[in-house]
Amino acid sequence: MLSLKKIFLVFLKIGSFSFGGVYSMVAFFERELVDKRKWITQDEFVESFAIGQMTPGPPIVNTGICIGYKLRKLGGALAATVGQAFTGTVLAILLAAFYLYMKDNLLLQAVMKGVAAAVVGLLASIVYKMFVRLVTDYRSAALAVAAFLALDIFKLNPIGILLAAGALGLVLYRRA
Repeated sequence: MLSLKKIFLVFLKIGSFSFGGVYSMVAFFERELVDKRKWITQDEFVESFAIGQMTPGPPIVNTGICIGYKLRKLGGALAATVGQAFTGTVLAILLAAFYLYMKDNLLLQAVMKGVAAAVVGLLASIVYKMFVRLVTDYRSAALAVAAFLALDIFKLNPIGILLAAGALGLVLYRRA
C-alpha cells in the first residue's frame, strides 16, 4: 500500500518544482503520477483534472486532492494537499512580506510590469494550446465563442455558463 508520507513527498516535489500556473503544472502531474510512478492511469488523470476544473478553489490543488483521494482516501487527499501547497504557501508569505517592504522601489515596480506583461503572453499561449486541442468541430467552436461572449460581454456567472455548456454538450454530443 502506498504510504501517506510518499504521497506527501511526491506532491511536495510537484508543488515545489512545477512553475507557471495550472496548465503548465498539468504536464508535470501527468509525467510524475501517470508516466513515471504509474500511480494512476491516463483516464483517471483526465477525470481528476476535469473534476479539479469543475470544483470551487484552485483547479490544480483540486486535481491533487482528487488524485490523493483515489490513492488513499481522505488521508491521501490531505497528504497531497499539504504537500502540494506547502512550498507555494511559504514562498507566497515571504514574497508578500518582501513586496510590502519594497513596494515603493522603482526597480521592483519595473520588474513587476515586465512580469505582468509576460504573464499575459503565457496565458495567451495556454489558451491557444487549449483551443487547438479542445475545439475540434463547429459545435465546440460555437460553445467556446458563446461562453466567451456570455462571460465577457454579458457578464454572466461563470458557474451558470459551465452548467449551461454541460447541458448543451449533452444535447449536442450525446450518442443516440
